[in-house]
Amino acid sequence: MNSWSDSRGPFLCAIPKFPALGMKKEIGAYVAGFLFAVGWWMFIDGIILSTTYKELPVFIGIEDYVSGIIATLGMIIVSSIDPSLLDDDSMTFGGSGVAKKARALLFVGMTAMGGGIAGSISILCIKYIAAGVDSSYFYLGIAPVVQNVAILLSSAALWLSRSSESDIHYDLLRG
Repeated sequence: MNSWSDSRGPFLCAIPKFPALGMKKEIGAYVAGFLFAVGWWMFIDGIILSTTYKELPVFIGIEDYVSGIIATLGMIIVSSIDPSLLDDDSMTFGGSGVAKKARALLFVGMTAMGGGIAGSISILCIKYIAAGVDSSYFYLGIAPVVQNVAILLSSAALWLSRSSESDIHYDLLRG
């Protein structure tokens, strides 16, 4: 005879099992690709829109491109790291230090994406808000911010979908 805790757990309502959860890695990859494409699409849309204005109050220069390129390089760095490499190495002094190197590389990639966001926000503030540009031109400054945030979210979605193992289940209630 099954007891109440064996069949239902501590919750009164059972959480349904979705068939799509078996495809978590594929769905995560699609979401990451979608967010990455939306980010670059917003930026390219802003650049193309800037060519339609007769007189643009700000100059679209290399500083507008650099933050997105750096964030994209950060995403490539973060995506190239295998999440299993972040586990601790052996506690001996003769270890290979793979985990430390992987963590350092992860830090560099995340810092690049954070720097991309910070750079695009500073461009928005300096070139558009502080300069007193008309608000109809703000989209040209908001597009790189959206681009970099979308790249960061894309990297997070890809990382979470790759690092969550669907094969391993932890049952904390059954000691």
